[in-house]
Parts: sequence; structure tokens; C-alpha cells
Amino acid sequence: MKALITGFEKWGEEPGNPTERLVSIFDGKKVNDIEIYGFLLPVAFNRARKEIVSKIEEIKPDIIINTGLAASRLVISIERVAVNIIDARRPDNDGVRPIDEPIDPEGPFAYPSTLPTRRIFERLKSSGIPAKLSYSAGTYLCNFVMYLSLRTVDKLGMQSLAGFIHVPHTPDLAAKKDKPAPSMSIDLMEKALKIALEESAAHYLDKIKSQG
Repeated sequence: MKALITGFEKWGEEPGNPTERLVSIFDGKKVNDIEIYGFLLPVAFNRARKEIVSKIEEIKPDIIINTGLAASRLVISIERVAVNIIDARRPDNDGVRPIDEPIDPEGPFAYPSTLPTRRIFERLKSSGIPAKLSYSAGTYLCNFVMYLSLRTVDKLGMQSLAGFIHVPHTPDLAAKKDKPAPSMSIDLMEKALKIALEESAAHYLDKIKSQG
């Protein structure tokens, strides 16, 4: 079984992005029988579009877990839906700022995450990891990549599971902020992603078995 984990580079005025470290931790590793490919995405709409689609086509992963920073959120946020809109509150790292534009004019208005979001949430909580189910991934790059992942899987007729998980800053990055910011250790984030992978793999196998 193959899994793709993506993260983002540093963007805007943020002191860094913990998902860059998560990608580095997981790339080339195995969790149980899951072979993991880590990939860092640019915080740029045009480049990220090409790269996420290309990477899914190349790897053909069974599981896609995109991750991103939500600097104001207190806990791990498991996204449940991606919407077909870009409404950037600030320019991306290439200076591009789309407003009220569809991600894919021919795509549906929204895609639900196909990760087992409830199972992941319940296991995180029972493992002592602060988490919540989220019903908005925003209208910036995180929602953009989540939607494109689900759209690509749909268009290619793949059975892959795909979704998005937001994380807070790590303490070292939060300490660099001008104002107090929530944080979580990278070790806890790593544990959360391992759980998400395990639950997704189990769900994927159940899905395949149910199809005969």
C-alpha cells in the first residue's frame, strides 16, 4: 500500500511551517505495510495545481493525506469537506491572489473527504491527542489542494482515499510570533499522522473487501 503525505513551504509572515518537517519525517518511511511518499508543495496556486496532480498521477497512492498550517487553531483539525472556490485573503508566494474563482469550472461544488474522518478523530482523542472535526478548510491553498486531490482521484477513477489535516504551530515557531499562538509538539503531530495513516489503511482494506 502506498500513501502520499504533502505539506507546505513557509508562507506570508509566518515564521515557518511545521508540515515541512512532517513531510521530511515521513518521506521514505514505512508505517506497518504502508510505503510513504512525502512531498512539499509550494504556497502558489499555479505551481501547486500542477505539482499535486502530477504527483498523484505518478505515485498512484492508495491514501493521500495533505497537511497544512492553521496558525490560529488550537488542535489537530481533520477536514471533512473541500469546496470548489478560491477566495484568497492575501497573495500567494508568487504574488497571485485569485478572488471568487472556481478551482475547477467543470467540477462539483464540493467533495467530502474520503478519509475515515470520524475514526481518525475518535482514535486521536482516545490516544490523548487534542483534535476536532472541521467543516471548513478555508478558501486558500489548503482547501485548494484538498479539492484538487479529490478531484484528481475522481477524474482518474481511482479508489484512493484523500483528505486534509490542519495542524497548529510547533512551540519553537509559536515563540517567534509577535502575539501568543497555540502550539503542539512535532512528536504529537507525528503520532497523529501515524494514527491517521493506520485508520485510513484499515478503512481502505475494508472498502476493497466489501467490493468483493
